[in-house]
Amino acid sequence: MAYLRGLLRFVASALIVGGVTLAIILLSWIPVKVRGVRFSAWCFSLGVRALMPSLGLRFECTDCQRIVQHRGFVLSNHVSFFDTLVMAYLLPMRFVAKAEVEKWPFIGQIASATGTLFVDRSDKSNRNTVRRQVANAIRGSQYPPIVIFPEGTRNPLDTLLPFRYGVFEIAIDTEMPYLLCAIHYEETDSMTWHSRNEGVLTTVKRIVLRDTSRVWLVPLEVVQPRADDDPTELAAQAREIIGVALNEIRATNDPASALRKPIRNGSQQRRP
Repeated sequence: MAYLRGLLRFVASALIVGGVTLAIILLSWIPVKVRGVRFSAWCFSLGVRALMPSLGLRFECTDCQRIVQHRGFVLSNHVSFFDTLVMAYLLPMRFVAKAEVEKWPFIGQIASATGTLFVDRSDKSNRNTVRRQVANAIRGSQYPPIVIFPEGTRNPLDTLLPFRYGVFEIAIDTEMPYLLCAIHYEETDSMTWHSRNEGVLTTVKRIVLRDTSRVWLVPLEVVQPRADDDPTELAAQAREIIGVALNEIRATNDPASALRKPIRNGSQQRRP
Protein backbone atom coordinates (compact mmCIF):
# COMPACT_ATOMS: atom_id res chain seq x y z
CA MET A 1 0.00 0.00 0.00
CA ALA A 2 2.83 2.40 0.84
CA TYR A 3 4.42 1.83 -2.57
CA LEU A 4 1.11 2.40 -4.36
CA ARG A 5 0.63 5.63 -2.44
CA GLY A 6 4.19 6.62 -3.28
CA LEU A 7 3.61 5.96 -6.97
CA LEU A 8 0.43 8.03 -6.99
CA ARG A 9 2.21 10.87 -5.21
CA PHE A 10 5.06 10.79 -7.67
CA VAL A 11 2.80 10.82 -10.73
CA ALA A 12 0.55 13.55 -9.32
CA SER A 13 3.47 15.78 -8.32
CA ALA A 14 5.17 15.29 -11.71
CA LEU A 15 1.99 16.35 -13.52
CA ILE A 16 1.61 19.39 -11.28
CA VAL A 17 5.23 20.46 -11.71
CA GLY A 18 5.01 20.03 -15.48
CA GLY A 19 1.73 21.93 -15.77
CA VAL A 20 2.81 24.79 -13.52
CA THR A 21 6.16 25.11 -15.28
CA LEU A 22 4.44 25.39 -18.66
CA ALA A 23 1.92 27.92 -17.33
CA ILE A 24 4.63 30.11 -15.79
CA ILE A 25 6.76 30.11 -18.94
CA LEU A 26 3.79 30.99 -21.15
CA LEU A 27 2.41 33.66 -18.84
CA SER A 28 5.78 35.25 -18.07
CA TRP A 29 5.42 37.31 -21.24
CA ILE A 30 2.17 38.88 -20.05
CA PRO A 31 2.81 42.08 -18.00
CA VAL A 32 -0.30 41.64 -15.85
CA LYS A 33 0.00 42.20 -12.10
CA VAL A 34 -2.27 41.05 -9.29
CA ARG A 35 -1.85 42.92 -5.99
CA GLY A 36 1.36 44.37 -7.36
CA VAL A 37 2.84 40.97 -8.25
CA ARG A 38 3.19 39.49 -11.73
CA PHE A 39 0.48 36.99 -12.57
CA SER A 40 3.06 34.39 -13.59
CA ALA A 41 4.48 34.57 -10.06
CA TRP A 42 1.05 33.87 -8.59
CA CYS A 43 0.95 30.73 -10.75
CA PHE A 44 3.98 29.52 -8.82
CA SER A 45 2.19 29.97 -5.48
CA LEU A 46 -0.92 28.24 -6.78
CA GLY A 47 1.27 25.40 -7.99
CA VAL A 48 2.88 25.10 -4.55
CA ARG A 49 -0.57 24.85 -2.95
CA ALA A 50 -1.34 21.91 -5.24
CA LEU A 51 2.08 20.26 -5.05
CA MET A 52 2.52 20.08 -1.30
CA PRO A 53 -0.71 18.12 -0.62
CA SER A 54 0.12 15.80 -3.51
CA LEU A 55 3.33 14.92 -1.67
CA GLY A 56 1.53 14.40 1.63
CA LEU A 57 2.82 17.63 3.16
CA ARG A 58 0.20 19.71 4.95
CA PHE A 59 0.94 23.43 5.32
CA GLU A 60 -0.07 25.23 8.50
CA CYS A 61 0.53 28.85 9.50
CA THR A 62 -0.27 30.47 12.83
CA ASP A 63 -0.99 33.90 11.32
CA CYS A 64 -1.21 34.06 7.53
CA GLN A 65 -2.14 37.73 7.39
CA ARG A 66 1.04 38.84 9.17
CA ILE A 67 3.03 37.29 6.35
CA VAL A 68 0.78 38.34 3.48
CA GLN A 69 0.67 41.96 4.66
CA HIS A 70 4.37 42.32 5.52
CA ARG A 71 6.59 44.60 3.45
CA GLY A 72 10.35 44.31 3.63
CA PHE A 73 12.47 41.26 4.43
CA VAL A 74 11.39 37.87 5.76
CA LEU A 75 14.13 36.01 7.66
CA SER A 76 13.86 32.35 8.64
CA ASN A 77 15.79 29.25 9.61
CA HIS A 78 16.72 27.02 6.67
CA VAL A 79 15.86 23.34 7.11
CA SER A 80 15.19 21.85 3.69
CA PHE A 81 15.10 22.50 -0.04
CA PHE A 82 11.31 22.60 0.50
CA ASP A 83 11.65 25.87 2.45
CA THR A 84 11.23 27.99 -0.66
CA LEU A 85 7.94 26.22 -1.37
CA VAL A 86 6.81 26.77 2.21
CA MET A 87 7.59 30.47 1.92
CA ALA A 88 5.83 30.75 -1.43
CA TYR A 89 2.66 28.98 -0.28
CA LEU A 90 0.80 32.14 0.79
CA LEU A 91 2.21 34.55 -1.79
CA PRO A 92 5.00 34.58 -4.36
CA MET A 93 7.83 36.03 -2.32
CA ARG A 94 11.14 36.97 -3.88
CA PHE A 95 14.26 34.89 -3.29
CA VAL A 96 17.98 35.38 -3.81
CA ALA A 97 19.77 32.81 -6.01
CA LYS A 98 23.23 32.39 -7.46
CA ALA A 99 23.64 33.93 -10.92
CA GLU A 100 24.09 30.64 -12.79
CA VAL A 101 20.56 29.53 -11.85
CA GLU A 102 19.22 32.07 -14.35
CA LYS A 103 20.81 30.05 -17.18
CA TRP A 104 19.37 26.70 -16.12
CA PRO A 105 16.71 25.37 -18.54
CA PHE A 106 13.14 25.90 -17.27
CA ILE A 107 14.27 26.55 -13.67
CA GLY A 108 15.93 29.81 -14.70
CA GLN A 109 12.83 30.94 -16.56
CA ILE A 110 10.60 30.09 -13.60
CA ALA A 111 12.92 31.90 -11.19
CA SER A 112 13.00 34.98 -13.42
CA ALA A 113 9.23 35.00 -13.80
CA THR A 114 8.76 34.87 -10.04
CA GLY A 115 11.03 37.84 -9.34
CA THR A 116 14.16 36.02 -8.13
CA LEU A 117 17.25 38.18 -7.54
CA PHE A 118 20.28 36.64 -9.25
CA VAL A 119 23.60 37.48 -7.60
CA ASP A 120 27.21 36.44 -8.17
CA ARG A 121 28.33 34.48 -5.12
CA SER A 122 31.39 32.89 -6.74
CA ASP A 123 33.78 35.62 -5.59
CA LYS A 124 33.75 36.70 -1.95
CA SER A 125 35.06 40.10 -3.03
CA ASN A 126 31.68 40.66 -4.71
CA ARG A 127 29.82 40.65 -1.40
CA ASN A 128 29.42 44.42 -1.42
CA THR A 129 28.02 44.22 -4.95
CA VAL A 130 25.55 41.56 -3.86
CA ARG A 131 24.44 43.67 -0.92
CA ARG A 132 23.91 46.65 -3.20
CA GLN A 133 21.80 44.50 -5.52
CA VAL A 134 19.59 43.35 -2.67
CA ALA A 135 19.39 46.85 -1.19
CA ASN A 136 18.39 48.36 -4.53
CA ALA A 137 15.77 45.67 -5.04
CA ILE A 138 14.12 46.24 -1.65
CA ARG A 139 14.26 50.02 -2.07
CA GLY A 140 12.63 49.68 -5.47
CA SER A 141 9.78 47.58 -4.11
CA GLN A 142 9.04 46.38 -0.59
CA TYR A 143 6.38 43.97 -1.85
CA PRO A 144 6.41 41.09 -2.23
CA PRO A 145 8.92 40.54 0.59
CA ILE A 146 12.43 39.27 -0.07
CA VAL A 147 13.20 36.03 1.77
CA ILE A 148 16.67 35.57 3.24
CA PHE A 149 17.94 32.56 5.18
CA PRO A 150 20.60 34.07 7.51
CA GLU A 151 22.18 30.69 8.26
CA GLY A 152 23.45 30.75 4.69
CA THR A 153 22.90 27.04 4.05
CA ARG A 154 20.44 24.25 4.82
CA ASN A 155 20.64 23.06 8.41
CA PRO A 156 18.28 20.28 9.59
CA LEU A 157 19.95 20.10 13.03
CA ASP A 158 18.21 21.23 16.21
CA THR A 159 20.81 23.95 16.83
CA LEU A 160 20.79 26.95 14.51
CA LEU A 161 23.99 27.93 12.75
CA PRO A 162 25.35 31.42 13.47
CA PHE A 163 23.40 34.01 11.50
CA ARG A 164 25.36 35.93 8.90
CA TYR A 165 24.97 39.63 9.45
CA GLY A 166 25.00 40.86 5.82
CA VAL A 167 21.22 41.08 5.55
CA PHE A 168 21.09 42.96 8.83
CA GLU A 169 23.54 45.53 7.43
CA ILE A 170 21.24 45.93 4.45
CA ALA A 171 18.20 46.29 6.70
CA ILE A 172 19.97 49.00 8.70
CA ASP A 173 21.16 50.87 5.60
CA THR A 174 17.71 50.79 3.98
CA GLU A 175 15.79 51.16 7.27
CA MET A 176 13.75 48.18 6.14
CA PRO A 177 11.73 46.11 8.64
CA TYR A 178 12.18 42.36 8.72
CA LEU A 179 9.77 39.68 9.86
CA LEU A 180 11.35 36.75 11.71
CA CYS A 181 9.78 33.36 11.01
CA ALA A 182 10.31 29.78 12.14
CA ILE A 183 9.89 26.80 9.81
CA HIS A 184 9.36 23.41 11.42
CA TYR A 185 8.71 20.06 9.72
CA GLU A 186 6.91 17.37 11.65
CA GLU A 187 9.22 14.83 9.98
CA THR A 188 12.44 16.72 9.37
CA ASP A 189 14.49 13.64 8.44
CA SER A 190 12.12 12.76 5.60
CA MET A 191 12.15 16.22 4.06
CA THR A 192 15.89 16.88 3.82
CA TRP A 193 18.74 15.89 1.55
CA HIS A 194 20.92 13.89 3.93
CA SER A 195 24.23 14.33 2.11
CA ARG A 196 25.80 15.31 -1.20
CA ASN A 197 26.40 11.61 -1.82
CA GLU A 198 22.71 10.78 -1.64
CA GLY A 199 21.11 10.30 -5.05
CA VAL A 200 18.09 12.30 -6.15
CA LEU A 201 16.02 9.14 -6.63
CA THR A 202 16.76 8.04 -3.07
CA THR A 203 15.58 11.40 -1.76
CA VAL A 204 12.43 11.37 -3.89
CA LYS A 205 11.63 7.81 -2.81
CA ARG A 206 11.91 8.74 0.87
CA ILE A 207 9.63 11.75 0.41
CA VAL A 208 6.84 10.00 -1.50
CA LEU A 209 6.81 6.87 0.70
CA ARG A 210 6.54 8.62 4.06
CA ASP A 211 3.26 9.16 5.94
CA THR A 212 1.39 12.44 5.61
CA SER A 213 2.99 15.09 7.80
CA ARG A 214 2.79 18.80 8.55
CA VAL A 215 5.04 21.78 8.06
CA TRP A 216 4.52 24.90 10.12
CA LEU A 217 5.36 28.45 9.17
CA VAL A 218 5.29 30.60 12.30
CA PRO A 219 5.65 34.40 12.00
CA LEU A 220 7.33 35.80 15.11
CA GLU A 221 8.70 39.33 15.58
CA VAL A 222 8.81 42.30 13.23
CA VAL A 223 11.98 44.30 13.83
CA GLN A 224 12.44 47.87 12.62
CA PRO A 225 16.20 48.52 12.56
CA ARG A 226 17.69 51.90 13.41
CA ALA A 227 20.66 53.65 11.84
CA ASP A 228 22.77 53.19 14.99
CA ASP A 229 22.07 49.46 15.38
CA ASP A 230 24.89 46.92 15.39
CA PRO A 231 24.25 44.27 12.69
CA THR A 232 26.05 41.56 14.67
CA GLU A 233 23.77 42.19 17.65
CA LEU A 234 20.67 42.13 15.46
CA ALA A 235 21.85 38.83 13.97
CA ALA A 236 22.36 37.32 17.44
CA GLN A 237 18.96 38.55 18.61
CA ALA A 238 17.22 37.16 15.53
CA ARG A 239 18.92 33.79 16.04
CA GLU A 240 17.80 33.78 19.67
CA ILE A 241 14.17 34.58 18.86
CA ILE A 242 13.90 31.91 16.17
CA GLY A 243 15.83 29.37 18.27
CA VAL A 244 13.57 29.84 21.30
CA ALA A 245 10.49 29.46 19.09
CA LEU A 246 11.77 26.26 17.48
CA ASN A 247 12.61 24.74 20.86
CA GLU A 248 9.08 25.45 22.07
CA ILE A 249 7.53 23.93 18.96
CA ARG A 250 9.66 20.78 19.26
CA ALA A 251 8.88 20.42 22.97
CA THR A 252 5.12 20.92 22.70
CA ASN A 253 4.34 20.07 19.06
CA ASP A 254 2.25 23.24 19.25
CA PRO A 255 3.33 26.20 17.06
CA ALA A 256 1.09 28.55 19.05
CA SER A 257 3.30 27.94 22.10
CA ALA A 258 6.15 29.70 20.32
CA LEU A 259 4.10 32.88 20.30
CA ARG A 260 3.51 32.69 24.05
CA LYS A 261 7.17 32.16 24.96
CA PRO A 262 8.64 35.36 26.45
CA ILE A 263 11.87 36.70 24.99
CA ARG A 264 14.45 38.94 26.57
CA ASN A 265 13.89 42.68 26.40
CA GLY A 266 16.72 43.27 23.98
CA SER A 267 14.91 41.24 21.36
CA GLN A 268 11.58 42.97 21.57
CA GLN A 269 9.85 44.31 18.50
CA ARG A 270 10.74 47.88 17.64
CA ARG A 271 8.62 50.23 15.64
CA PRO A 272 9.64 53.32 13.68
